[in-house]
Amino acid sequence: MFERSIGQYPRLLKAAVAATLLTSCGSDSPTGPVTVSAQVSLAPGAFAVLAGSQISGAVEFPAAGNTGAEYLVVGQFASTTEATTTFTLGASLTAALPAAPRPAPSVAQGFHDMLRQREAEMAQVAPMYRPLFKAPPQRTSPPTVGSKRTFKVCGTIACTATVNVSATAQFVGAHAAIFVDDSAPAGGFNATDIAQVGAQFDQVLWPIDNARFGAESDIDANGVVVVLLTRQLNALVPSPACNTSFITGYFFGGDIAPGFATTYNNGEVFYGMVPDPAGMASCPYSTAFVKRIIPVTFIHEFQHMISFNQHVLVRGGSQEVLWLNEGMSHLAEELGGLHYDSAGVDTTASRFFQGDFYNASIWMTDPPNNAMVTETPPGSLEERGAEWIFLRYVMDQFGPTTSRTLEQTSLTGAANLQAATGTTFNTLLANWVLALFLSDYPGFTAPAALKYSTWSFRSTYAQLHGQDPGNFPRIFPLQPDSAQGSAALASGSLGAGSGAYIIATQPAGGAGFQLVFRGQNGGVVSSANSPQLAIARIH
Repeated sequence: MFERSIGQYPRLLKAAVAATLLTSCGSDSPTGPVTVSAQVSLAPGAFAVLAGSQISGAVEFPAAGNTGAEYLVVGQFASTTEATTTFTLGASLTAALPAAPRPAPSVAQGFHDMLRQREAEMAQVAPMYRPLFKAPPQRTSPPTVGSKRTFKVCGTIACTATVNVSATAQFVGAHAAIFVDDSAPAGGFNATDIAQVGAQFDQVLWPIDNARFGAESDIDANGVVVVLLTRQLNALVPSPACNTSFITGYFFGGDIAPGFATTYNNGEVFYGMVPDPAGMASCPYSTAFVKRIIPVTFIHEFQHMISFNQHVLVRGGSQEVLWLNEGMSHLAEELGGLHYDSAGVDTTASRFFQGDFYNASIWMTDPPNNAMVTETPPGSLEERGAEWIFLRYVMDQFGPTTSRTLEQTSLTGAANLQAATGTTFNTLLANWVLALFLSDYPGFTAPAALKYSTWSFRSTYAQLHGQDPGNFPRIFPLQPDSAQGSAALASGSLGAGSGAYIIATQPAGGAGFQLVFRGQNGGVVSSANSPQLAIARIH
């Protein structure tokens, strides 16, 4: 699903204390004078997580020594489900500043998340149909080049009805078969283009997703994933709306869900747009542009196909929750980029990287106001950026096979992550928000739990800023407000899984200070939101 092109970039740079969590208590009710509930005692480079009764009152920081001190403090709601409320993190019960308005979702975002929501509904009723599908279907032959087939494709952006699309097979490989709409506009893909796109799907993208996430289903027993390139996708977003947001491709679980598949295409199908240089179906899209963007969309959507199979069809569970499902698909995009980067194909690698880096950068400019744990579609680009950069941390900490473990289970969401990593969700979130800022912080040696290994984000974002300051206006997008001691303050709206960052400094011999973490109307944050403070001493 394309949202915004940020250009092509040369090769991006890569990077060659135990925490105790307590259950929070209390409710959002105004309080009187705040008593000290915890005292911080950290050596430079150490970190801790405070929760429950430890943050029911003020958190006290000691007087600084003769070299001063600097602390990174991140307030979080470690809720495993969607939750957003106002907060204040500072020295007093100051009223929370108004939250920034949430970015309006694009048409493409809404369409994509609508499909995930409908799949989740189908997954709930699919088990009752499973007895009808116990016997594997009889093996059939893959389609042959030149064979024709009629497909049911979403007829509107709401996909409340389908339209029939007649298409002809123009490529058949070991894992993918490409059908092209018989009514595709003139000036589109030629035979060489189709062969190149087909080979990329077959030889590069399919193996990456298959190795890192698992196998897709094969309910039609033809041995291949069908790729349908159709003008109907172009037409889903008409002009002029397509000038800002349009749909490059999708997977829909209705095609393979028990009890629903025969209503749709009864097989594994990825739908993609076609080149339309003259803009006959919608906005004009050049052959070169579609050839660049379709592979990125495919590796993203193929993860959704694999996830639906592994969670719903193989194990009879629920569909993966929206935020983790989307994060995994954006991880798939990055994996495509890493493949081409390791092969030295820089311009191709950047096509797979660019969306993730852009989304993460706009999230990092305002983390509190953009949740990571979201269940209600449509999600925003900011949320997708948080989900990807969180999962990149998880992969770096627990190994590349973790992505496969997360797929091959009936567990979902936070419970899935905890089982796959052997680490509580609260700890994962706390360590991640600290690592994002401190992993490559100049002059700071990050503990192992606070490190990324794949990327040196400060170096990479500095490079992107130099190449494209319009889309990457900051040298490093995460820039917490910094102030001396109790003057440090963050306030506004805080979403689940994200973090509100401040840096509190002390001069040499500076006096101790206190910080409080409060919710709506200055009350103690509800335990339902699992509030916590992640704290690291920088020096």
